[in-house]
Amino acid sequence: MDTATRRRAKEHIMSWGSGGRRPSGVPETSIATIVLADARHRDAVGHLTGPGTLVFVPETGAGEATGGTVPYGGSLRDPGVDFALGEDFYLQTQDYASSAYMSVLGPTVVRVFGLEDFSAFVADADRALHEGVFPDFLITPAVLLADTAALGGPRTADGPALRLYVDPDGRVSTSPSGSPLGTVADDMATLVTRYEHVNAASEAPCAVSLGAAVPEEARTAALQTRPFLGRYLAAVQALRALTSQDVGGLKVSGFGHRLGGTSDGDADLRDPSLPLVLWNTEQAYVVAGGRAFAVGHSFAAAVESLLTSAPDRLPVHVLDQVRAFFTDRGLPVPDTRTPAGAR
Repeated sequence: MDTATRRRAKEHIMSWGSGGRRPSGVPETSIATIVLADARHRDAVGHLTGPGTLVFVPETGAGEATGGTVPYGGSLRDPGVDFALGEDFYLQTQDYASSAYMSVLGPTVVRVFGLEDFSAFVADADRALHEGVFPDFLITPAVLLADTAALGGPRTADGPALRLYVDPDGRVSTSPSGSPLGTVADDMATLVTRYEHVNAASEAPCAVSLGAAVPEEARTAALQTRPFLGRYLAAVQALRALTSQDVGGLKVSGFGHRLGGTSDGDADLRDPSLPLVLWNTEQAYVVAGGRAFAVGHSFAAAVESLLTSAPDRLPVHVLDQVRAFFTDRGLPVPDTRTPAGAR
């Protein structure tokens, strides 16, 4: 497998694992990634592929990647088992509940396989909210959390148009832990209709990708009583990115701490799209639009005041500086007084 093909395959498999960002170069009209648990279904999914689609097929001795097909070794559905692309890229799948006790030795997808894993995830989020303590394994740069939309994260990208998983019996879902949407004989329109039907029957977003792992009643109850989960996952992502730059000892505004000491509300905790304020003793950071900006502590505190619906505490010239900061970088000026869905 040449370098370009391997790089593309890595991007697709990480997108497939998280249910997050769409891989580059794949048109919206094509399914981005299909993972087969059994090579017998390779021909059967041909009608589901399109421009840019990659199909990952268990190795059968057929050799190198050809066209839109990529052979792999190992498994993407069994905890503790490696997924291999050739001989130089290995990705381990790990269950969430055990991850706190495991050493991360390389790229790892942490997945919710059952209620125990889901309960551990929720407990970690609660601790982060109240104590400001985030799980070390989850903010490790080599770790990717699977199926984030079903855990309270952004749900705009996930769905059959992003990823499919075909189990050994030919049943199709969006993930190994997902509710069946049909079989390899079904067309894309049928799979999308069933996906939308399952989601419409739930009171919480993204009811498919964990449907076979977590009782929907338990998942819905946890998400509805924790509107901060999207914000928590955004904070985890920001911490992971800064950890990769050797920035540590960070606190996150709203999670056990406020840089300004107090706030007039928690509106920012209900909107994961808002900027994040993080800091340690040396430096403060504003994370917005997928970028981290190093700023002074006093400026970060001013941004925090704007995020917590307390802009009236800011002098006019400081408020103007904060607004100019976002505008000059092509970012929307945060306004927690506007409902997230109206932005």
